[in-house]
Amino acid sequence: MVSVRYNGRTLYDWLLQLGASDRALDLASAGGSFSVAEVACSVIAIDEDPGAFLAADAVRRRVVARLEHLPVASGTIDLVVCNHALEHIAELMPALDEIGRVLKSSGRLYVAVPDGHGLCDGLYRCLFEGGGHVNRFRRDEFVRLIEARTGLRLARWQKLYSSFGYLRGIPDLPDAPDLQARLQRLRRLPRRAIYAAQAVLYAGTRVLDGWLKTSSAIYGWAFWFERSAAAALENPPYVNVCLYCGAGHPPDSGTRRCEVCGRRNRWWRI
Repeated sequence: MVSVRYNGRTLYDWLLQLGASDRALDLASAGGSFSVAEVACSVIAIDEDPGAFLAADAVRRRVVARLEHLPVASGTIDLVVCNHALEHIAELMPALDEIGRVLKSSGRLYVAVPDGHGLCDGLYRCLFEGGGHVNRFRRDEFVRLIEARTGLRLARWQKLYSSFGYLRGIPDLPDAPDLQARLQRLRRLPRRAIYAAQAVLYAGTRVLDGWLKTSSAIYGWAFWFERSAAAALENPPYVNVCLYCGAGHPPDSGTRRCEVCGRRNRWWRI
């Protein structure tokens, strides 16, 4: 996964343009899709799982609701953020209709989703028996879908690179009776072996893509939609992704220390 903070600077440009009377909606947000430290607008976090808010900060208003039935008045939201969520939503079309309904005429939408036909998401689905991903997206089809259901137009987009960080959490999975048999076996492997597999995938996919011009290292995409967008622009991708927290960094960052978690990485310069 990739952090909005570093792969979505345009999102922060939009957030910082909002004032105290404006409202941002963070959908399927869990603990929060972005930092609110410098944000002046009010932030409403919506998730259908009450347990998702246990790690949320107190600055956000937290609402338990489903995306296909947003308890928000029509035309009252300035920005909707839907970060790595739509792949989990079974009632996708009603949820997109609700996003279009609650946005103001000047409202904007940020969305990040995985490439449902890429290596990263395919491996995730295989290891975690779906892992809650119920929708598969292709880039152009997804853009057309969002535009048709919300009335917005694509303004910017960006490739999101993977660290295959979901592998790193396997050794810490609980030894629970309902844990899938595949994961029960994997969690017993030496921790170093799993970390090594992550490192090989991280480095190997980037080398392979450089040789063969493939996209095996790409997790998915980030999209910025607004009402009056002209021709869509592509933001430069952040190939360097922290192995530990998944935050993306520009290739000219000048350091191998992650700006989010502070951990040092070894494979950024591939």
